[in-house]
Formats: sequence, C-alpha cells, structure tokens
Amino acid sequence: MRLKRRELLGLGISTAALAACGKLANSPSNTSNNTTPVAANTDVSSAKLRLGFQPPYVAVYALREQKLLEKALAEKSTSVEFRRMLSLKPVTEALSASAIDLGLGGTPVAAIASGQPIKIITLVERSPKTHALLVLPNSPIKKIADLKGKKLGNPSGKSYYFAIRVLERAGLKDSDIEWVQIENDAGRAALLSGAIDVWGTWDPFYASAEVAKEVVPLVDGEGYQLNYVALFGRTDYIEKNPETIQKFLQAYKQAISWAKDNRQAAVDILVKENKLSPQAADLTLGRRNLIFEVPNDEYRQELINQSQLLTRLGLIKQQPNWDSAIDTTVAKAIAS
Repeated sequence: MRLKRRELLGLGISTAALAACGKLANSPSNTSNNTTPVAANTDVSSAKLRLGFQPPYVAVYALREQKLLEKALAEKSTSVEFRRMLSLKPVTEALSASAIDLGLGGTPVAAIASGQPIKIITLVERSPKTHALLVLPNSPIKKIADLKGKKLGNPSGKSYYFAIRVLERAGLKDSDIEWVQIENDAGRAALLSGAIDVWGTWDPFYASAEVAKEVVPLVDGEGYQLNYVALFGRTDYIEKNPETIQKFLQAYKQAISWAKDNRQAAVDILVKENKLSPQAADLTLGRRNLIFEVPNDEYRQELINQSQLLTRLGLIKQQPNWDSAIDTTVAKAIAS
C-alpha cells in the first residue's frame, strides 16, 4: 500500500498540515538550493559527476561548501552536481535512468538483485541507531508484539529490512501488519494524524520529530541492522572514469575528516541545509558514525542476510552476486 497526497488528504491530513510539515524549522527540507534537474545522460565519459544523496550526509555538504571536489577535479574540468533525495528508492531510480552517476545511502539490495548495473565502491558510515520505529507518546503500542494488526508506514514498504528483523525477532510475520509505503516528507504528518500507527524512518526525520516531542522510539536499529552507508554508482560510469572516482573518494575522505574535526561547524551545516533546529541537527550528527572503509566481511555478511530475507519473503527473485557487485580496488588505494 502506498499513500499518495490525495490519499493522505482522504485519511484526514489537511493540505495545511502537509505544507507545514515541509516548512517547520525543525523539519528536514525536501529541496536543495543547489539541486538542478538534469536529463538522462548516456555519455558516461563526459566531464560530469552527478551525485545523488540523502539529507543527513554532512560530508556531502562539506564537499560542496569547501569546494573539495572542484579542487580535486580542477585539472579534469569536471563539473559537479549534487542532487538531494529523500530516500534510497529515488537514488536508485535516478541511477537506472542515467540521471546521476553516483549514489550515497543504504545498499540498494533490491535494485542490484533486479539486475541494475550498480557497483559498490566504499563505506562511509556504520550508524545503526539512526533508524527507528516511531509511535506517538500516548500510543497504545508499547512493545513490538503490539504492532500486530497495525499500519506501519515507511519509504520502502515491506522491503524495509530493519522493520522485518524487528517483527520476526518478536515472533511476528510480515503479514501480521499493514505496510504503507510513504515518503519521509509525509510520514510525520501521517503519524500525527493517525493515518498510520507506526512510522519507520531515520535521521534527520527521526531526530526532528523526537526533539519536538511529537514521537517516541519504540525501537531503534541497534542490534537489528548494521546500517552501513555505502557509496555506489553506475557500473559503466565507474569503469570508464576511474581517475574521477579516485579523486572523488579522496575528496570525500577529506570531507569526513573535516566533519569529525569541526563538529559544531558540521552541526551548523545540517541546521542550514535541512532547516533543522540546532538540537535536532546535533542529535542527528551524534548518532552517525562517520567512517571511510573498504567494504569488509561484516558488511558483506549483512548484505547476504538482507538478500536472503528478501528472497524468502518473495520481494526479490534471486540473491545478487556480491563478488561482482562490490569493487574494492579504488577504496583500498585511498584508505591506505
């Protein structure tokens, strides 16, 4: 089940409430001033690098503000575009359409399993506590078992690995709840209105609603998923632009170091770019573990676990060949 805007209105969420959800100072913004629509580009060797990313990745904002990529790619005269997206699905859709070259987010297991030519090249976070299943403070749902028969909204629908793990560990099946596919910018209003009973989301959306005392976490991702954030891209672009990829990784590694060394400035960037309160931005950054690592055995096993679960539930037809989907060559050179 996927809630669209007109369906949300029918469930009691007013147009004003939806608009307010995107305008509140403590809510992540749905747009970026530096995002411009781009047409699909099949010239993979062109002098462009287009990155699709999600709101909480502070290193991306550091890349942009300090022009680290422009400096790294100056000799190649490569133009850089940043495209801010709300969740993983729009990122993978843009990759599939050749509208972006690289993506940043959770590993797109389903997209890779479906045969999309995507390569994973490095890991930039391991942040399990950034995901949560949220309920209202006065909700009758007090424990996982109480989810039976309830509506759980999240951007991935039934493919949300974290939520499935939570349910199964409590002895529930995926069929014991009603899945509502709803994007992050509308999930908060849906929960507050009663259109859904539980909201599955992540920071900064989670932190923003938590700081406002509108929600409480029923459970977070600790102990359920590792939540590695990966950098991945179109196979053709990666193979034909190895020097650009190398310089991008070098610049991103610098951006991570800057965010770690300049925490308050990093918080300030999140406030500005996502229209967050300082408290929500601080909480978002505090729950994120920034790393720069070559894809490792722990990560690979997590991917195997995810793909096995999705196959068992019939959400993907076959498990990906992770040996061919992961390319560690450039990351090894940069990490060392």
